Amino acid sequence: MGLKVLIADDDPATAAYLKKVIEEVPWVAVVSTVRDGEETIRQVEIYRPDVVFLDIDMPGVNGLDAARELAEMRPGLFFVFATAFPEYALEAFELYSFDYILKPFNEARIRRTVRRLRDKVSEELPLGLQQSPGILIEVEKQKIFINPEEILYAESRRRKVLVKTETGEFLAAGDLNRLEQKLNPRLFFRCHKGFLVNLKRIKAIIPSGRSYDIILDSGDRVFLSREREKELRERFTIK
Repeated sequence: MGLKVLIADDDPATAAYLKKVIEEVPWVAVVSTVRDGEETIRQVEIYRPDVVFLDIDMPGVNGLDAARELAEMRPGLFFVFATAFPEYALEAFELYSFDYILKPFNEARIRRTVRRLRDKVSEELPLGLQQSPGILIEVEKQKIFINPEEILYAESRRRKVLVKTETGEFLAAGDLNRLEQKLNPRLFFRCHKGFLVNLKRIKAIIPSGRSYDIILDSGDRVFLSREREKELRERFTIK
């Protein structure tokens, strides 16, 4: 399992924004979003997240009071305060918060904090439970982690992406451009506007009409445009 994050913010637009940015980090999932401190406490007990992103100014129990209660209930829980109020920073860090991020948010700062948390949580796991980083995809409203090295290729399919792996196919929400951003460019190559291919799985390149086909070691064929063929051959020698 990757890093599990719960977001508490009474503004739905802010919560949705944070969710989008956080889940752009590989091997991270937002398990729930809530709007007040009392619900935050209840949802933490249900979902057992590793990290809670907390606004401070929320109805009922505010973010600081919720964090105090949660710190007693779950001593290993990390807190990231995401708020418009700089004056509470000292009090927040007394609660052992991991970070204090001020609005308007900086996306790079959020992703950097999430990556640090993901790596820290992974390091603290027993060796047998540690997993290599993966990417998160959404399939039929469910979040699934996939090891990138197991991906053979990905194909654009009408506002969705077909991800072909060693064990099966997944029709994921989103588009190919966003998936490409999550993957290591040293491992994956955009061989066609509608295809991404795992460079380690390429067996051969063969002519196909006025373009080319890539043959994978799995037997799958992937389109290779004439414009990208030269660049691909320059990446490595394929016989």
